[in-house]
Amino acid sequence: MKRILTVLTTFFVLASPTFAIVDENKKIQISLEEAMNLALEGNIELQKQRKNLGISKNDISVANALKNPQIQSNFLLGPIAKGNSSQLGVMLPIEVAKRKDRKDSAKYALLYTENKIKDSEFKLKQEVRSAYFNLILAKSHLKVMQDRKELLEELLAISKEHFKNSPDCEVEFLHADMKLSKQLIGINKSMADVKTAQYAFNKVLNLQNNMNLYDTKEESVFSKEFFTNLELPAQEELVSYAYSHRYDIKMAQAKEQKAKKEIEAAYHKRIPDLQVAGGYAFAHDGTGGAFVGVGVDMPILNTYAPEIRSAKLEYEKAQLEYNSIMNITKNIILTNYDKFVMAQENVNHYKNMIDKSKRLLSLSKQKYKKKDSALADLIIVEHSHQELLNEYLEAIGIYYNAYIALLTELGMENFSVDIDL
Repeated sequence: MKRILTVLTTFFVLASPTFAIVDENKKIQISLEEAMNLALEGNIELQKQRKNLGISKNDISVANALKNPQIQSNFLLGPIAKGNSSQLGVMLPIEVAKRKDRKDSAKYALLYTENKIKDSEFKLKQEVRSAYFNLILAKSHLKVMQDRKELLEELLAISKEHFKNSPDCEVEFLHADMKLSKQLIGINKSMADVKTAQYAFNKVLNLQNNMNLYDTKEESVFSKEFFTNLELPAQEELVSYAYSHRYDIKMAQAKEQKAKKEIEAAYHKRIPDLQVAGGYAFAHDGTGGAFVGVGVDMPILNTYAPEIRSAKLEYEKAQLEYNSIMNITKNIILTNYDKFVMAQENVNHYKNMIDKSKRLLSLSKQKYKKKDSALADLIIVEHSHQELLNEYLEAIGIYYNAYIALLTELGMENFSVDIDL
């Protein structure tokens, strides 16, 4: 009995499925390019969008399909069958000037779908780019907080040494100790922000059946140059580029052409269709033969006038949608262009100030260490430096978001200059 229980236990342990648990201490660091490739290959929402490509291709085959033939019979019973023949044959409906319209319309629908998928891929890469940078930015804030903790620990050690030598320095010692304790609370908040940004990054990747937790290779914006003085082309050139490269504009063009074809298809519904029939005919006395028939579907009671009017309205809607996208694109590009230029200037201004602030903090720390200044004076300088770093990170965030927004409106992967993000 024990052996049976042992065998059954072993079987269920081996046969039961195992579930991977995400270990936050074992994050997989990937570059931005690797993150984009992962998203393009495995993003669930994008895979769903790609299914529409096969559907649109099948729609062309459906639009080009011929009508199925019909089997017809006419068997006479009773005395009337003596003077008339019964018939058994096939009738074939023939559409006139309609299949080509449907097929052309389906081709423009396919073109729309192809550009929609490309647009989804492009926008997904921009979302990955944004989430990737937001994670780096959150890690940068955490680094600033941790660096400040090290400074406050150093100040606490200096004030403690001063307190040992002079009891009058107890106030400064307590002040330094409280500043450090408060900083620990701020670090915990920053760590929570990093985790939130990390989960948001993995949410954007949206990989199916993937238990890995991905992280950025960069630890902060301070470890790498994430900005440079970009020499942008003239605004008119950027607008012209967007008009010819944005996928949503190409989608609007395909939609307009499809609507135009629908008008032709609606008019061609008025063209009569044909029915051609033929088969075997036989009389009651056994005399055999054949029959041939021709029919015409006349659009008299239904002239398709409502369909034609609706098709024209759809075409007008498509034209308005195209013109609207063109106008909005131009206005948003000009707005984002100005935002980007100003954000770039601000980042450069802050970068120039940071080196001076670091120098000022170092000199103030040396003065306090030598008791040439009070702790309160050093805290003011330190707090000013902390604010400057936070403002610098905020400026980089504004700059990079403006950069992504401008690229998105242009339908552009990257500017021609050498820039990683």
